[in-house]
Amino acid sequence: MADEDYRRPSPEELLKLSQKAAAEKKRGKLTIYFGFAPGVGKTFAMLSDARLRKREGIDIVAGYVETHGRTETDALLEGLEIIELRAVEYMGVKLREMDPLNVIGRKPRLAIVDELAHTNAPGSHNAKRYMDIEEILNADIDVYTTMNVQHVESLNDIVSQITGIRVRETVPDTFIESAQEIKLIDLPPEELLKRLGEGKVYVKDMAGLAVNSFFRSGNLLALRQLALRVVADRVDERMRGYMQAHAIAGPWPVRESILVAVYASPYAEKLIRSAFRLVTETNAEWTAFYAETDQHKKLSVRELEWLNKAMDLAKKLGAGVVWIKANDIVQAIGEYAASNNVTKIVMGKSRRFGLFPTIPQKIMTSTPNIDLYLIDAETGTNSHPVKFRKPVFTSGWIKYAGGILAVAAASTAAFVLRHNLSQINLLFVLLLPVILNALFIGRGPSIVSALLSIMIFDYFFVPPFYSFAVTDTGYFVSYIISLFIAVIISNLAYKLRTKVDLLKQSEARNIAFYTLSRELVTAVNVEQVLAIIVRHTTRIFPCNLAVFFPDADRLAIKTKTPGFDVNDKVLAVASWVVLNKQPAGHGTSTLPQEKATYLPMLVEDTLVGVIGFLFDPPGQVILPENLAVMETIARLGAMALERNRPK
Repeated sequence: MADEDYRRPSPEELLKLSQKAAAEKKRGKLTIYFGFAPGVGKTFAMLSDARLRKREGIDIVAGYVETHGRTETDALLEGLEIIELRAVEYMGVKLREMDPLNVIGRKPRLAIVDELAHTNAPGSHNAKRYMDIEEILNADIDVYTTMNVQHVESLNDIVSQITGIRVRETVPDTFIESAQEIKLIDLPPEELLKRLGEGKVYVKDMAGLAVNSFFRSGNLLALRQLALRVVADRVDERMRGYMQAHAIAGPWPVRESILVAVYASPYAEKLIRSAFRLVTETNAEWTAFYAETDQHKKLSVRELEWLNKAMDLAKKLGAGVVWIKANDIVQAIGEYAASNNVTKIVMGKSRRFGLFPTIPQKIMTSTPNIDLYLIDAETGTNSHPVKFRKPVFTSGWIKYAGGILAVAAASTAAFVLRHNLSQINLLFVLLLPVILNALFIGRGPSIVSALLSIMIFDYFFVPPFYSFAVTDTGYFVSYIISLFIAVIISNLAYKLRTKVDLLKQSEARNIAFYTLSRELVTAVNVEQVLAIIVRHTTRIFPCNLAVFFPDADRLAIKTKTPGFDVNDKVLAVASWVVLNKQPAGHGTSTLPQEKATYLPMLVEDTLVGVIGFLFDPPGQVILPENLAVMETIARLGAMALERNRPK
């Protein structure tokens, strides 16, 4: 290589390399045996390599291997130590699952764990097997594992379109990218179909129709192409990293920044996957963005699940998650994009056309220098979105009743004063509850009040009295104009009230954070820090709290509120967080059946403690917005504890 092509890396690249090397030094190496379909020989190749490592003197155990009764694969397991599986009972059936703690307790140099995308039985330590492997890697143990291309999270929709089968077990791309090596195990589709016909491919869990649909020559060719592309992208990424690390000349464009506008929709997860593929192609930074307007309060539990799953998926795929309160979605997206140098906006394609512009059309005109990508998220789905909103008149009938009472009160006053006021003044009296309802009750009751006020004015105060007949067309025009003005006033008043509410919420949270950070800065010892954290957290959230410190080989409870019961199970969850430096408990993918949520208190990569949040009532949905606040509290507390703890 010529001297001019090999130059010293920049300081930023050296820092990035040193941080990456430091992180990898504390972690085991992951090798994935990657195929395009069941039956290509992934497990066989993995066990063959494992036997070679064993001959080299490396300490190896089999954490979980699925041979499917194949004689030649069983033979490769001979001589390898097999870790005992844990029995889990589910719906009256005893299942056998790998326990990562058994593998970690054995402390081998290399562990073999088959079927990376496997979903563990309910009640297991982790929801997914890749989380089990994450724990093993964090214990500085190397892992060999297997998976097929259809289990890659970002390719889930493409695979569904190719095969007509929706794969439910997936692995986040960020986990796959953490692998030090991905070995492609390839086999010509014709040879695979021959093996299928000979009964050598395990398809017991797939229905006969699904087998015929999946193992078609065209499908296998497409899946093989996807698998080759995944491995090629991985090689290309490593090559780019090498070139950047060694400052090799190349076309290094300015990095793109992509914003994905997320909605509470059944297609939200598909939108995230489509956006991730665009991100991968452009090597861009990306953000999943949700603007919480007043309509968010009307979302059903099902819609909240769609939204939370999409935001959680984005986080797993490496996106930054932004959840802000806003009065107008278009304005919020435009302002965030302008202030954060966003170059592309991705959102779902609207199927509604009409006189009024859609949100994508509004964004297109309000962000002229930003590219807009519209994803047809509904393509390939077999069902239409279901509306789960509660009927307005059922959920808010008290508000409408209050609005009607306000109109009745104004009408009574106008009727008493009808001989002392002109008609125009009487009309203003009747329009007064319209404004008040918009300010204090809501837009819907305000519009109903406007219609009712115009009808009462026509019936009682315009000749012919006690009749809705209109003899003078001028009155009719006045009614239309008055109604139009009333609707505009109610909309403006509603927006004003919404902005005031958002400002109040934002101000209250900012004040809480400011007070928390200010008091933490002035704290002089650990006890004072803990008292400040408990006091301010319970003001921000209706929750109980507990803080744990790692102390030698055990976990010490440093502080807790009376409602937070600490037992062996709670200590076990907190210990897991200490070991893996990852969240666990309710609202996470690890031990989600727990009532409390446990977050690591980190200063850079150093763990100071674990903080547990137990909401009242337990089990309520934790919104990404609230999770971000909890993480901020944990981070601020960690910095204060690190500064004050005895050296």
